[in-house]
Amino acid sequence: MSDIAELERRIAAAMGRIGQAVEAFSPGESIAPEELDRASAAVEEAGARAMAAEAQTARLTEALDENAAEAAQLRKQVETLNAMKERQQDRIATLEEEIAALLEQRGADRAELDELIAALEPLVREQTNA
Repeated sequence: MSDIAELERRIAAAMGRIGQAVEAFSPGESIAPEELDRASAAVEEAGARAMAAEAQTARLTEALDENAAEAAQLRKQVETLNAMKERQQDRIATLEEEIAALLEQRGADRAELDELIAALEPLVREQTNA
């Protein structure tokens, strides 16, 4: 961007010099060919630099547009991933609740089995001793 500002400054200076030369020109006076050549060369150089700056600006604008499109796609992917993460976290919470309920049930089942074993143990001893 500073290159563009520099080119604009140089073009403005060249145009100023051309304007001064035109104002200083009197119909009866002739301008030295060297002065005309210098002014012409300055204008051509400024024009060439301006065209190069415009081309560079166009390339940079195109690259910026491409980056903006890529950034939009990445934002969309991030939103999708965040939604998936939220669904997975909800599912994990549900599974953890189910595991806790199953562990509680298993504990109750184990207690019931212990009671049955305790009740059956005297009968089994009686049968083995008989």
